[in-house]
Amino acid sequence: MDEKLIRLLTANGRAAYAELGAGVDLSGDAVRERLKRLIAEDVIQVVGSVPAPLLGLESFALLGITVSGPALPIARALNALPAADLVVQTAGVFDIVAEVVARDDRDLLRILDESVRTLPGVAQCLTMQYLSVEKYEPAGSHHVLLGGARQHPPVPRRSADELDEADRALIRVLQRDGRASYRQLAEESGVPYAQARRRVLRLLDNGLVQIVTITNQLRYGHRVQAGVGVRVQGPLPEVVERLRQVPEIDVVAATIGPYDLLLEVSCADRADLYRLTGSVLRGIPGVLTTETFNYIDIHKLPYTWSAL
Repeated sequence: MDEKLIRLLTANGRAAYAELGAGVDLSGDAVRERLKRLIAEDVIQVVGSVPAPLLGLESFALLGITVSGPALPIARALNALPAADLVVQTAGVFDIVAEVVARDDRDLLRILDESVRTLPGVAQCLTMQYLSVEKYEPAGSHHVLLGGARQHPPVPRRSADELDEADRALIRVLQRDGRASYRQLAEESGVPYAQARRRVLRLLDNGLVQIVTITNQLRYGHRVQAGVGVRVQGPLPEVVERLRQVPEIDVVAATIGPYDLLLEVSCADRADLYRLTGSVLRGIPGVLTTETFNYIDIHKLPYTWSAL
């Protein structure tokens, strides 16, 4: 029942409770309670996401962080960082990975220096800056890497300055709760009801805000997710083409930093991950080395960054 409900939400995050209930043979009230439970247990989030280019955000990077001492306090501090749209505790080469979205490279450097490297306990921070995305499976709402930056369809090249304060107030509510009712949107934003409804419909219709349903696969799918850094010998295109054909690989990105390519993989279990990293990847001509960081606990899912 939960799986059916999540599929419906992935198709339309703002579908009415009655509509969702009709799709799963439950009453609207029963669906409401089921969604409350799924959200409270961090299985899903339904949030409003704004295209990064609209906000003037052009620089994206994954940070691989090693710590001295407990990792949890550092993960929580990064979770509160507005520029971070992903925070995951991992096992393997890194203790924590965090995806950061910045206005430009200088802004990225400022975030690293002022908000990451200065955190007590951060021993090392490796920056993997994205150059291009060579594979991204749009059907998988559970994908973690590149989430906040890449899922939107193309939008007109506009500036965040074109959004007035009423638009911004409504977007901030949607970023917290993509299913907020129009009455709730009006009350929390201070925008009159009729105007709030009209503005939100315009933002959604124009693609300036997209309602996305994010599933935490560690809790919902009980799958094994991991990031894999790949070093390549020779040209990248031949290796990328082979990687695109591997079904367990959801994301392939070319990066600057310690790796030539950064992958996100989703496997049925640890044995499947071992087969993928130990045999499949190492059997691809041109793959020199791989390093894996297994996702243990996802603290912050993509799309939830507050860049406005």
